[in-house]
Amino acid sequence: MQAIETYTSGRDTLLLCANQCEAVGIPLPPLQWLQQSHWQQATTANSGRGQAVLIDDPAPMVLRDYCRGGLVRHVSERRFVFGGLTATRPYRELSLLNKMHAAGLPVPRGLAGRVSRYGLCYEASILMERIPHSCEVHEHLLTAPLSAQQWQEAGRLIRTLHDNQVYHHDLNIHNIMIDRNNKFWLIDFDKCAHKDGDQWKAGNLSRLNRSLHKEQGKYAGYHFAQSNWDSLQSGYNQPD
Repeated sequence: MQAIETYTSGRDTLLLCANQCEAVGIPLPPLQWLQQSHWQQATTANSGRGQAVLIDDPAPMVLRDYCRGGLVRHVSERRFVFGGLTATRPYRELSLLNKMHAAGLPVPRGLAGRVSRYGLCYEASILMERIPHSCEVHEHLLTAPLSAQQWQEAGRLIRTLHDNQVYHHDLNIHNIMIDRNNKFWLIDFDKCAHKDGDQWKAGNLSRLNRSLHKEQGKYAGYHFAQSNWDSLQSGYNQPD
């Protein structure tokens, strides 16, 4: 696993994954690269969904601010209780991405993070590689089906994730990507972690099933059927 370098100036701590930055051909990101205001003023950035900014230059990247969900967001949307640097959301996500990438899992490279202290709390962001020429599998299913073989490949991907004991906190059809070479990728590893045992894996897979049925109920002509899920489970149960 690649080490995370840390640099602190005032309230801000910059988290850097130097080897991953080198691999995508960028210099070590300065602090302003971890601030959305920097990219919103640039012509090379596009608005992403939610709290993300899609960056085209100097490399395809995604900048995401960490935000709270649920009812607590009405109290404090962007601030979290600080319990030490290694317990912060970007440090944990970068560490997990590094481990998964080293294990050969198809996940984006984690490049850098920012932790900004505000008393007992902090705000944060993460900068990651953007999977080139890709879209959510959800977006693909809105317009075209996947073959039985592709569903099996998706199942094998999730089985590989689980065999590496990685629990994906939000395993849904929006967080599986497919690129123009029909390769599947997994994204969005906030609040994810290594998890021992096997008892949680069936429930994690069921979460994905529920998300597919939810989207099927929202969109007429959505390219998903029970036979597709059967193919995915077949791939899951017969890993490479």
